[in-house]
Amino acid sequence: MQKDLTKGSALKNIITFSLPFLLANLLQTFYGMADLFIVGQYNGAASLSGVSIGSQVMHMLTVMIVGLAMGSTVMIGRYVGERRE
Repeated sequence: MQKDLTKGSALKNIITFSLPFLLANLLQTFYGMADLFIVGQYNGAASLSGVSIGSQVMHMLTVMIVGLAMGSTVMIGRYVGERRE
């Protein structure tokens, strides 16, 4: 299935394109919240702090990797569109 993002409403295309990324970030946030809830029930403040920091670091790394992948995809699409190897 191919979708031409150059035709139709720009706002609709942007929203449709960004929904999977929004969902992935939301699920990552819920995963971190579940970790915090479970650790908070059974361990002390030090454990809770460690899980909180670890969750934020993992979220940051995930966002950075997704950004690099998206940038690479844009460059590849540009070169394919220009018919350059």
